[in-house]
Amino acid sequence: MAFANSGGIRIYYDDRGKGEPALLCLPGWCVHSATFVPLAERLSAQHRVLVMDWRGHGESQAPDQDFGYAELLADALAVIQASGAQSVIPIAQSHGGWVAIELQRRLGERVPKMIFTSWYLLDPPPPFLRALQALQDNMRWRETVEQLFTTWLSGAPATVDAHIRTEMGSHGFEMWARAGREIAAMYAREGNPLQALSRLSPAVPVLHVYAQPSAPEYFAAQESFAREHSWFSVRRLEAVSHFPMLEVPDETAGVIRQFVR
Repeated sequence: MAFANSGGIRIYYDDRGKGEPALLCLPGWCVHSATFVPLAERLSAQHRVLVMDWRGHGESQAPDQDFGYAELLADALAVIQASGAQSVIPIAQSHGGWVAIELQRRLGERVPKMIFTSWYLLDPPPPFLRALQALQDNMRWRETVEQLFTTWLSGAPATVDAHIRTEMGSHGFEMWARAGREIAAMYAREGNPLQALSRLSPAVPVLHVYAQPSAPEYFAAQESFAREHSWFSVRRLEAVSHFPMLEVPDETAGVIRQFVR
């Protein structure tokens, strides 16, 4: 068990395997490092893998003050510094991807590639934007979280369902409202993730690995983007949940190994 110091906040990270660049696993909001453990176990046979908890999540210290993406970025930078990693390839789950993009902006060549899992890369649909607002409403947040769980975990194995409901369900209104506020603010500032990635100069190789949404048109839109942007690639996995790294870690690890080698 290791900890980094991020502005006086103790940030937990797990460090296993050897090699450069290290694979830096960045959870989404309300997701803990434990969700990445099955994937990290498989990847660490060939790569150094760093798995962290954001402040206020998992084994990391909870701050006394509010925080947002700026502080999450500071947490990731603190882990990189404490670990001594000279270069990192982020593996970002869902909206942890915004931190990965900012890491690449800050560190440049030290972030030679990026991997995203289960991130909606196109313009967010209106129901999702409404959900982000509902998460910030003390009268509606619980119902909204349950609706998200139902969508994310529909048809998932019982072990995945139990893990996510226990882990993400451990957070209350304050954290879910913070997540809704911060995610909405990033879409308003950056546009959709593909737009933000397109502005990186020089471009870096990007892989998106996902299972949801299963709609063929979503995959087709990403394939179309990939044909026009050689730095982008996409793989849809044989899974049903929003958490393929937990549901099908072997398949997820295999796709990632192929990308980073």
